[in-house]
Amino acid sequence: MTAAGVVILGGGVAGIAAALALRDAGQPVTLVEARAFLGGRAFSFPDAASGQAVDNGQHFIVGRCHCFLKLLERLGARDKWPLQSRLNIPVIDRSGKVARLRAWPLPQPWHLLLPFLGYAHLSFGERVKVLSALAAARRIDRHSPELERITFYDWLRQRRQSERAINNLWNLLIEPTLNDKAQEASAAMGLMIVQEGLLRERHGANVGYPKTDLQAALGEPARRTLEKAGVRLLLGRPARRIILADGVVAGVELADGEKLTGQVYISALPFDALLNLLPPAIRERDYFRNLAGLDWSPIVNIHLWYDRPVMDRDMDFCAFVDRPLQWVFNKSRMLGWAGPGQYICISLSAAWQYVNQPAGELTRQMAAELAAAFPAAQTARLEQFRVVKQRTATFRCLPGAAARRPGPATPLPNLLLAGEWTATGWPSTLESAARSGGQAARQAAQLLAEVSR
Repeated sequence: MTAAGVVILGGGVAGIAAALALRDAGQPVTLVEARAFLGGRAFSFPDAASGQAVDNGQHFIVGRCHCFLKLLERLGARDKWPLQSRLNIPVIDRSGKVARLRAWPLPQPWHLLLPFLGYAHLSFGERVKVLSALAAARRIDRHSPELERITFYDWLRQRRQSERAINNLWNLLIEPTLNDKAQEASAAMGLMIVQEGLLRERHGANVGYPKTDLQAALGEPARRTLEKAGVRLLLGRPARRIILADGVVAGVELADGEKLTGQVYISALPFDALLNLLPPAIRERDYFRNLAGLDWSPIVNIHLWYDRPVMDRDMDFCAFVDRPLQWVFNKSRMLGWAGPGQYICISLSAAWQYVNQPAGELTRQMAAELAAAFPAAQTARLEQFRVVKQRTATFRCLPGAAARRPGPATPLPNLLLAGEWTATGWPSTLESAARSGGQAARQAAQLLAEVSR
């Protein structure tokens, strides 16, 4: 048996944030991670064909992600995640017309309300109704129980939003942040995106992304910082089971047979991974059965390497409406790649219709869409491609899901929970993960203080 004050299972953002907060409070911490690296569902891997490190998915943040940005500062990695000085998203329709969601240098909320009047993918009448919906969203209490019972689509239709406005504007905001369409996501969480992401702060919607691969931007800085802080890291050491005795957690058995003991245990694992570690009788308790009711949504990323530029060299990314393309990222520019060709990533959220397609077929389909959108791609040679499918990319913020999201405490007194799927008030994002780690660490510190009395 190996003892530690706090044992944390899971080396994603939630586990990293919890471990650092507890070490800063002087508590001994052991962090266990099944893989040989940190980062959880934000990681990169070496791609033999391209010779580059490829991210598992295109991750981005916004200026409102205060907890995650603070964590990056603690990791010494804040400079690896630059933010726009002002929101600026090019949006391209099937005809090639470009409209921009661009903030103006005005006090909030006028910095975004007035520019929406110029959004060219809607009629003037639709834009006026959008402003009316934004004004209603700014005033409403999104925590009202009835908003958790209907979809954001229902709420928008009640505010006289047309189908085109929902498809060409609202889903443009909802799909990449909730990994679901407005037709499926709860009204409460859709309004959270509007209130917190767009209207709360003047720079809250500014988009940021890593300018290096995710291991260099997150995983490696986290490893160095945790080791320097004195966290015992057990990487590449999957947990086999959580051991219970007398109604509390008595230890964690690893796959190699080692047993870890501590005073407090934090699971920073996905909800299904946690359930698999618990004894069957515990999983059948109402509390844990409730967790099993959460659901996953997939994301598919298609990485493409062309022999020449196909996308405007000065464009970091763009969004699309009226075609299968959703978001396209100029990875060459984002990563500072000076090669003669261009590295492009197509990101598809809520990707149920794509996740089971063969990689080659999906690549041909999306490369053809890219060629229709960017004429230079019609004569460029596609040298390499890589399709990354994440079937369990994010949990779904469906109506009723909020009731299934627990706080850090569990019926097992010394077992706490962290993870972006817990009750943070945010959707499945890096910010939610960072918030959950802080919540679990505060609860753990309180438990440890009670034990020491």
